[in-house]
Amino acid sequence: QGVRDGTQATGSAWTGSMVLSYLVALMGIQASPAFSMLALASQRPAFAAQQVWASGLIMGLILVLFTAILGIGGHFLGADAAFLQAHPDLVNPLLAEPLQHRDLLQVPGGRDLLVPQLINLLGSTMPWLTGLLAIAALAAMESTASCYMVTAGGLIAHDLFQRFLLPGAHDHTLKFIGRMGVVGVVMLALTVASNSVEALALLGGLAVSYGLQMVPALLGLCYWPYLTRQGVTAGLLIGLLVVTLTEALGLRWLGISAWGRWPLTVHAAVWGLLANFTVAVLLSALTRDDTARKAECHRWLAAQTLLSPQRRRWVWPIALLTVVWLLFAAGPGAVIGNSLFGDPNVPDSWRFGMPSIWAWQLGGWALGVVLLALLAYGLRLSTADPPIRSEK
Repeated sequence: QGVRDGTQATGSAWTGSMVLSYLVALMGIQASPAFSMLALASQRPAFAAQQVWASGLIMGLILVLFTAILGIGGHFLGADAAFLQAHPDLVNPLLAEPLQHRDLLQVPGGRDLLVPQLINLLGSTMPWLTGLLAIAALAAMESTASCYMVTAGGLIAHDLFQRFLLPGAHDHTLKFIGRMGVVGVVMLALTVASNSVEALALLGGLAVSYGLQMVPALLGLCYWPYLTRQGVTAGLLIGLLVVTLTEALGLRWLGISAWGRWPLTVHAAVWGLLANFTVAVLLSALTRDDTARKAECHRWLAAQTLLSPQRRRWVWPIALLTVVWLLFAAGPGAVIGNSLFGDPNVPDSWRFGMPSIWAWQLGGWALGVVLLALLAYGLRLSTADPPIRSEK
């Protein structure tokens, strides 16, 4: 929507463009240095099975099903005042009292309260399940934190200490510096968390958007030798600045009122990426770096990832299918699914016995799994084969 502040959009900030841009922003997790280091350090270079079957098929199905179950469960537990009044015989109003007999969406921040309310309800009825959820949450946080702590230690030891302070540092010295760096990062995080929970949440939101700004660098490294080191560096800095200026933390600290968070209901990460690419491309046209070394690296990469002629002809069709899927399964085009398979307000018109948007999203998920398989296996983006030598 054409609003200067995404939070002022009609309905909510989560328009089709917002959902798509947020999905792009989440790619910042994979584009971050943490995942690059994990990929390079892995002894098993093939990630296709985890990406397609574990993440795409299994986790995707779990998300689709449990999201629907949570939403429906809220109606039958008293979170929907209108449904409770219309069908009191179908509702067990366990959430009515915690919500003070108000509709969940009428409570400030109600859109984010359903899951916490359900967890609180489990705490009094099934405490063992609440404990299991707590263990799962701690395990997820620990695995994520350990990954980023190792990355921080490696960056401090190799990219800062060894490169600028002591180029000939011994491995034992680098290990010590890395460990001390991890301790410093953890202490800093604990200090922020202890003094301001709000700042911690805002910084967490910025982290994903900042990670997405590594995309031009990765593209230049793997696919596009046109980008120069100077252009990528300047673009990265500008991208980080634009992300900060279109997120709540930067707006609050700098007192900016000309625009708000997520202008035009586009996520800050995408605004930063657009500025990042623009600066990187323009400045790369005016600068030069070690073209011979860059060409040698790209020739080596091309030799290792060369596709057979049968696979190469599918590159552009699959790329086009990916763009179409993003636009219509996760982006603005998804509004077609609101009524394609029946009027959402007339259950008798539902062709598949479910709301039209559910059927649309299930189809999008299934097609997404197929698309992941084509990218991972068909185009060999997540598999490692012996290089195909081109004929001279």
